[in-house]
Amino acid sequence: MILSVAFSCNSGGKSNDETKTNDTLQNEVKITYPKDTSLDQIAALLGGDNPDAFKDIFTDNMVFWNDYKLSIDTPWNRITNERLSLMDKWSDEEMNPKINDTLLLFYPFSGPDYLNAYHLFPNANEYILVAMEKLGTIPDLYNLDEENLKGYLDAVNFALRDIYKRSYFITGNMDQDLRKHKVNGVLPLLYVFLHRTGHEIYDFGYFRLENDGVSFTEIQEPTNSLEIAECIKFKVRKNGDDKLKDITYFYANISDDGFVQNPVFLQYLHNIRTNNTFIKSASYLSHYETFSNIRNTVLDKADAVLEDDTGIPYRYFIDNFENYLYGVYEKPIADFKSTYLFQKDLDEEYKNSEVKPLDFSLGYHWRSGNQNWMLYVRKVDNLDAETAEVQVEQE
Repeated sequence: MILSVAFSCNSGGKSNDETKTNDTLQNEVKITYPKDTSLDQIAALLGGDNPDAFKDIFTDNMVFWNDYKLSIDTPWNRITNERLSLMDKWSDEEMNPKINDTLLLFYPFSGPDYLNAYHLFPNANEYILVAMEKLGTIPDLYNLDEENLKGYLDAVNFALRDIYKRSYFITGNMDQDLRKHKVNGVLPLLYVFLHRTGHEIYDFGYFRLENDGVSFTEIQEPTNSLEIAECIKFKVRKNGDDKLKDITYFYANISDDGFVQNPVFLQYLHNIRTNNTFIKSASYLSHYETFSNIRNTVLDKADAVLEDDTGIPYRYFIDNFENYLYGVYEKPIADFKSTYLFQKDLDEEYKNSEVKPLDFSLGYHWRSGNQNWMLYVRKVDNLDAETAEVQVEQE
């Protein structure tokens, strides 16, 4: 029997332990979904772990494989110790008690960065990533000779260099790494992240969003047209867990002009359920009126928003969200020189409020380590609060 995993749609409002428990319970299902074992084999190979399924194309000494494994293990061990493990601890102790951490995680301007999304929101029941890096394909790895396999693996690892060094992808580098060379899109990097975060892959496919803004049709290969909302969908299971999760990456232009070109995708975003939203290293795009639709969508749909100052400006959260401030707020890095991007109101809030330190660096200020992070949690309105008090009294 093939079992589809149904995710719940929580209403807005500040989360509590009861809603977190309910959301979790609705997703605890026994896995009877058929598993394509070749997907884990591909992920293990790209992730530098286990080449057994490909041993027929390796030479006896496997020098290239040992070099590749070292080239990916070394930076991965470093960022695990210096960044990822600290993010895990911060998320568990500081953020998760304030939010419903099992909600859908929406990550606009993401690039292929499932890695940071997972380490900050490991309990999300689904992930939706959106960016302008193409979906990509993977060559028939089983039939590559050693030279071509080595070249492909080296290109995959090279495309990860900015994640290793800076914690984010640089658009200009992705333009070269994921559009013009051996790696033609985000797909292989998603495989690496899934493997390295301990996920089994049960299913994978390319899909096209239909004109109703809700349903999807599976397709053989992406068209790479921004006039059509196309995506990669993975169905995965975290090792040791008992439920499947969906991870979807959309190739889409989420500027206002992009939505004019592809209005069905905006309709889709209007229909997604209440979520937590994550925005980082986003080039300050949502500061501009040319990105008003995606900004309004986040403000309408998000139960909580975790972002750095490159996300939605502070002034949009004042009325409807509680704010929690972390790290150090300072002017944008030299790549973003516009004085408009420095938020005087946020600066004042940092100076006059309780601000907790950060012990990890994630974002544009990686050289200094003076990163800023804001957690905005939607306020419970007075009516909901009064209703909750009555319920408590009755109990």
